[in-house]
Amino acid sequence: MRFAVTALLLALASCSGPAEPPAAKPPNVVYIQSDTHRWGAMSYTLTPQAVTPNMQAMAGQGVSLDRYYVNLPICTPYRAIMMSGRWPWQQGLMANHMSLGERVDLPEGQKTRGTIAWAFKDAGYTTGHFGKWHLGGKDARPFGFDRSVVWNGTNNHRKNTFNVDGGDNEKWQGESNATATTEQALDWIAEKAQGEQPFFAVISLNPPHGPFDDAPEAKKALYPDEKTLPFHPLDQIHDFEQHRDYHALISGIDDDLGLVMRRLDELGLAEDTILVYTSDHGAMTGIDGVSYGQKRHPNDESSRVPFLIRWPGSIVAGLRLEILASTIDVFPTLAGLCGLAPKLEGKPSGEYLVSLPGQDLSPWLLEGSDAFPQPTQEVYLAHPSNMNNNGSRHEIVWRAIVTPEYTYAVTDQGEHRLWANGDGYQEKNLIDDPQYLETRRKLWAQLDKLLDKTERPFYDQWFANAAEGELKAWNREHGLGEGNTDRAAGKAFLFDMGKSKPGE
Repeated sequence: MRFAVTALLLALASCSGPAEPPAAKPPNVVYIQSDTHRWGAMSYTLTPQAVTPNMQAMAGQGVSLDRYYVNLPICTPYRAIMMSGRWPWQQGLMANHMSLGERVDLPEGQKTRGTIAWAFKDAGYTTGHFGKWHLGGKDARPFGFDRSVVWNGTNNHRKNTFNVDGGDNEKWQGESNATATTEQALDWIAEKAQGEQPFFAVISLNPPHGPFDDAPEAKKALYPDEKTLPFHPLDQIHDFEQHRDYHALISGIDDDLGLVMRRLDELGLAEDTILVYTSDHGAMTGIDGVSYGQKRHPNDESSRVPFLIRWPGSIVAGLRLEILASTIDVFPTLAGLCGLAPKLEGKPSGEYLVSLPGQDLSPWLLEGSDAFPQPTQEVYLAHPSNMNNNGSRHEIVWRAIVTPEYTYAVTDQGEHRLWANGDGYQEKNLIDDPQYLETRRKLWAQLDKLLDKTERPFYDQWFANAAEGELKAWNREHGLGEGNTDRAAGKAFLFDMGKSKPGE
């Protein structure tokens, strides 16, 4: 009876807009995103040997979304989806090294608007960004942040420069740029905690992104040999140093997460703050012979990442939710938890919030049960292009759908992978198993409809409005000539799901 009443309340809430937060005072938000952390690389998931006590503690204090995916598992596209709440083909950032200031879905003079930071700022929050930006330029302030600390060259974890509010480069050298970035953010948080405004902070950390060999020595010592850290069952490379150092960097990030958790406690902010830990994509860890740290694949190792969220006294503690979720849901969900919609009525950010294609998952987080119907029955994943990836390994171009039961991927040559999601390591590809022919046909049709909703309607807009530099990169990638900006020619190379359906 209690579930029936709650389900009715959720249905009413979905008709009237995002759920109101239970707290009278708007909660603060601290959103921590690392780089290249796969979901399975934590002590409470598939790697019990991983030393991640703070991640495990945070899962016990809040909710772990165990079926959370990155829609396009590359650095820049993930960040653009998270910041804009829109699909890559809407805002235009479908590959690395593109600029959010050149997005194609907003008119000239407004291209830096339409972000999660602007929504929180317009709702009365003070906002800050700290760490890796990777969205063009060295100043996040035009995109809605009051304080911008952008770190440069962060793949070197021990020697960098950073820019405060778009100023001159400042040099830094030490053991972990992630820890230094975290401390900068915490200093700002401590300052803002003295004021009347709630705050919204993004802490963007580079580890465990490779190269891995500069992990803190104390963290490497946690994993002395294969017995203390066995290889991934599907690892075909078996490079123990990379394997060890990748997990050592994750243990370092775990320390940084613990630093934030303790400081929020010390400042008396824990119950007033929504804390999130996630990552921009995962890492293939030698699967199919793909190098450690590589992404751009439909495998869970590449596309499925941690998503931990804690709000003591409001979000139920110790819950591992199996509902399907992805990056496209982050903006509307955080807005829903913080009750932004009423504060944004009549403002451009309010209209923008209503336009977002993702789902507000706040009712499921606040109610604390996945016994209710899934908010979605599918997640869309893609790797549409190797644009701007010169000198790096080029990967297959694919599209994929994740359902509660399966992950199904196709390339422009046809079917690629079918995994049963009960297979924790995706060891068996079912694509050639005749017992799954009807399943494949259904998933093919379902994926085709997802393409109609998430991608195809926006390609014309992209080719019409993309900057010339991006058109050149697209056409170069597709063999249309160096410097070619022919918009019509480029459109001939849009994704095709193959020449025939399954079984034909």
